[in-house]
Amino acid sequence: MIKTLLKFLLAIGLIYWLASSGKLDFSLVKKSLTAGPQMWIGLLLMFIQILLCGYRYKLLLETKTKKPLRFFDILRLNYIGLFFSSVLPGAVTGDLIKLGYIKKLNPDFSKTFLITITLLDRIMGVTGLLFLAGSTSLIYYSEVTALSPKLSHVIVLNLILFSGAAFFLTMLISPRKLQLNLLHLFRLIPFIGKKIENIFAQVFALRENRKDVLKSFVISVVAQFISVFAFWTVASPFLDHPLPFQYAFTFIPIGMITTAIPVSPGGLGVGHVLFANLFLLAGISNGASLFNLYYLCALINNAVGVIPYLLISREKLEA
Repeated sequence: MIKTLLKFLLAIGLIYWLASSGKLDFSLVKKSLTAGPQMWIGLLLMFIQILLCGYRYKLLLETKTKKPLRFFDILRLNYIGLFFSSVLPGAVTGDLIKLGYIKKLNPDFSKTFLITITLLDRIMGVTGLLFLAGSTSLIYYSEVTALSPKLSHVIVLNLILFSGAAFFLTMLISPRKLQLNLLHLFRLIPFIGKKIENIFAQVFALRENRKDVLKSFVISVVAQFISVFAFWTVASPFLDHPLPFQYAFTFIPIGMITTAIPVSPGGLGVGHVLFANLFLLAGISNGASLFNLYYLCALINNAVGVIPYLLISREKLEA
């Protein structure tokens, strides 16, 4: 409770500092509602992304089931996770709460399997972002660095992370012998080696479902493309100067990944500061205000999760 309170105070303090220094303009929210349909399009795009992520999670869970799971059940539990991720520190925090409900969908799901699949679902999402960031950084390197040489450091980071994501995907579908050798190396890590080995053993077991794993990756790329497009859509009318859509992939994904770290609720405050600096690298001074528009769209979508949460709680009471 104390840690959560401190993180909320940190987020509020950062918001206050940004607003008092003129880096965060709350009036932009009102302007966005009257400037055109961009905010409504952003809301719709983020809803579509949530649907895709729900289907990806369903696909991964079904690697251990004999009969299909209902998409509606997975979607409403995903919404519960999103709701708690918005009111508790970190985008992954809601996953811990969601796990308690997922177990009831199928008693055959082990705790280790659910943790592994939920972790893999998150990794797939991050991998999709890194694929977009890495590939666009390679394609548009000269154009982006000409726009702003300062972005070259971000591009190098994108390429390093992209290489790590590519390695992970390769190991996921690599021959069994190679996977066993890697598990043996994990076992040698002091103190936590056995736990890491158990988690990755579950992940590598999905090699038998390579088709579903690759399908999940493709869904991740599409979903993250939509997410970045939603950000650019709500932000584009208020940019200091034009920013081509394809260039946005060189720095927006890094910001999105960082907001998942459990420092503040949904990246509140921390995300504002981070995007203020990222956009500044591209010569755009109102990055905090632009992120605020995207954050509002995400918050509205995620808040829908309170409905299935209350309904499920009521079902428990009636039972």
